[in-house]
Amino acid sequence: MKNRGVDNPSERRVVAVVSVYRPGHDVVDNVARIVDQVDHVVVVDDGSGDGFDEVFSELTAAGARLVVLQANSGIAAALNAGIEAADLDRSDVVVTFDQDSNPPAGFVARLLDVLRESEDAGLPVAIVAPATFAGVDQTGPELASGLREALRPIQSGMLVTGSALERIGTFDEGLFIDLVDVEFYLRALEAGLVSVAASGLDLPHELGHFQSMSVLGRRVSTTLSSPFRYYYRARNRVIVTRRYRNIAGPLLRRERNRDLAHFVVAVAFARPRPALVTVLRRGWRDGRTGAGGGIPSDLNDTASSISWRGQRVERPGHTA
Repeated sequence: MKNRGVDNPSERRVVAVVSVYRPGHDVVDNVARIVDQVDHVVVVDDGSGDGFDEVFSELTAAGARLVVLQANSGIAAALNAGIEAADLDRSDVVVTFDQDSNPPAGFVARLLDVLRESEDAGLPVAIVAPATFAGVDQTGPELASGLREALRPIQSGMLVTGSALERIGTFDEGLFIDLVDVEFYLRALEAGLVSVAASGLDLPHELGHFQSMSVLGRRVSTTLSSPFRYYYRARNRVIVTRRYRNIAGPLLRRERNRDLAHFVVAVAFARPRPALVTVLRRGWRDGRTGAGGGIPSDLNDTASSISWRGQRVERPGHTA
């Protein structure tokens, strides 16, 4: 992190970091949209391996800088590599995106407007995030007149200030994936910094896939992730809850209970069910011991054996 001592917002550089893994060609259009909205785009390939040279060439032709990690290191490490490559000053900002993020025109400009409004109101800003993500509300209490908190905002579409990165550091690579954004939000909160929601702004996104099946004559539907992700969700929930329960106990208890309810439903959908139970138990155990990094290879094999019962269906209210 540079420190040129520049605090004039008019001199602020806006950088986007996009993490990709085995991307398809649709990522090129997404990145081109982002290129049009910021000063500089860094695309970080998180260890995709061979076979993606054509996509990477198209990304660089679209105006992005490419950083290639030799091994799959997780979303936190990928974002940190992009932040390091961007060589940010404390007055700069970075906006982070997933490879399937497709921000509408004016998305980043709206984040910057809210950042300026927040700074003018005297708020110590770490994060500005869209008020809704894939239509899901992520706003909390009012921080100042017309400005509401962004409550545990999702990483994709999140603006982070260089001053916050200088003060609290970058993303926790030990978490690998899942709750990386929540941990950063809570670390900022612990440091006395705030996260602000950009009202009226939404980032379209696909949240896993929507699965439906019949149970005792009743139709049950839920959003499911890839089976291996349940290891990280279980493990990191334990780690994050223990780390920040003193500053956000009620929020973390609600989130933990919501996860537990979802895990019960996910087990009902899993085939074979004992395999997903094993994945969850190992996640809880490793969370209690504080283990970090990627999923153990034997457990990844177990997760790879899991499929979902029922049928994949379109999410209610979703339009193509």
